[in-house]
Amino acid sequence: MNLLSLQLRDFRTYANLNLRFPARLTFLTGPNANGKTNILEAVGILSLGKSFRGATDADMAHANEGHYYISGSFEKQNRMYDLSVGVELSGSKIKRKISLNDKTLSSRQQLIGRLVTVIMSPTDILISDGGPAHRRRFLDMVLSYQNPEYLNNLITYNRALRQRNALLKKIKSQKARLADLDVWTAPLADYAHKITRARLQFATDFDQIFAESLERISGGRDRLIMRLALSAGLEAENPAAAIQKYVSRDLALGYTTVGPHRQNLMFEKNDADITRFGSQGQKRSLVLALRIAQFSYLQKTLKLAPILLIDDVIRELDGGRRGAFVQLLRECGQAIFTTPDLDGLMISDERIRSDMAVYEVDQPGSVNTSVPI
Repeated sequence: MNLLSLQLRDFRTYANLNLRFPARLTFLTGPNANGKTNILEAVGILSLGKSFRGATDADMAHANEGHYYISGSFEKQNRMYDLSVGVELSGSKIKRKISLNDKTLSSRQQLIGRLVTVIMSPTDILISDGGPAHRRRFLDMVLSYQNPEYLNNLITYNRALRQRNALLKKIKSQKARLADLDVWTAPLADYAHKITRARLQFATDFDQIFAESLERISGGRDRLIMRLALSAGLEAENPAAAIQKYVSRDLALGYTTVGPHRQNLMFEKNDADITRFGSQGQKRSLVLALRIAQFSYLQKTLKLAPILLIDDVIRELDGGRRGAFVQLLRECGQAIFTTPDLDGLMISDERIRSDMAVYEVDQPGSVNTSVPI
């Protein structure tokens, strides 16, 4: 998979930008706040349908223009694709148009899996240092790229969950009857079962790939057990019974306390949860190992190499982790980086230098594509 070109109109700092990516590795250099990450964010929107930085559409419209447009051409398994996302803002209303080869896609859901990326950014530390929601988000994104049915099940489950939670609040305030909950138990349990089964299978399939990745990064110092922690004992075998068992607790709290939305991806060493009790070094190794394993897992299951989007994380790596990262660059397909400069990035490797381009974002909204290596 290769991104060939990118066009931005009224996106962030860019009123009008056209970029081509002729090399396997592209480095976007320049001072901070000039807009390097904005380019990665735009590619991420073509891949995910939303900002990996958590930005709103209003945040991303250039100079309060009230709209933006992103398009890209890419090659995937010997076929060419043109993908675009256009957004128009009018007060609180958002009009979004997503097109693939001039055919309109009905939703962002249909976008997932077209342009496959693995994004590495400084906020990745939240996967190991933040709450369970960050680890579920990692889990869901990897599975959604690999399995469109999983994404459908997750969206439907979350819709049913919102309905049930709203009903719990009404029952608590005596505006609805307890019997009304029954209409949501069956669909919620059905999709909870499908999601949980897929996550458990993923944990099994991903474990060895993750272990090999962590071994490479830590030199064998860190060996972690990865497991999916469920939110109730009956959840995997009989989610309907698990949901029913905790109805009283749900009513008291006003929300559903059992299900995939309460699960946690755990990483343990000697029965200690690394995400809670690990050192910062262990947590950084965990995050890098997960991203490298994500790349390997998607490459294996999709039979293609995802595009790596790497946002200013190389300098945070010590010698051992940086060596593992350089090995990834030797093995990967296309990668796009942001970094203030190239000093100390270990790019003397001949295979890396033979197929790289350096673009300088020398001022906001401007990219110099003729920088000597």
